[in-house]
Amino acid sequence: MLDGLDEEDSIEEGGQATEKKRRLSMHQVKALEKNFDVGNKLEPERKVKLAEELGLQPRQVAIWFQNRRARWKTKVLEKDYAMLKANREKEPLWESFS
Repeated sequence: MLDGLDEEDSIEEGGQATEKKRRLSMHQVKALEKNFDVGNKLEPERKVKLAEELGLQPRQVAIWFQNRRARWKTKVLEKDYAMLKANREKEPLWESFS
């Protein structure tokens, strides 16, 4: 088992057990979140350094950042949509066609 990772059983569609799914520790997640707040793009040198500091593979760090950017983008789009919808509901219908 890799240091700092928790294991969880993983099941394939056929019902056969596969290799264990590894989850990041709270310490690793907090460190990754802190780095994401600094910048959501990951330069190769930063990826390698972060992976070494956290005991992860550089590929794991890259995938975590990719997934986190996707979640961030979804939240931004939801926020923008809610704002547009609220502004649209404030307008009288006849102003929409001018």
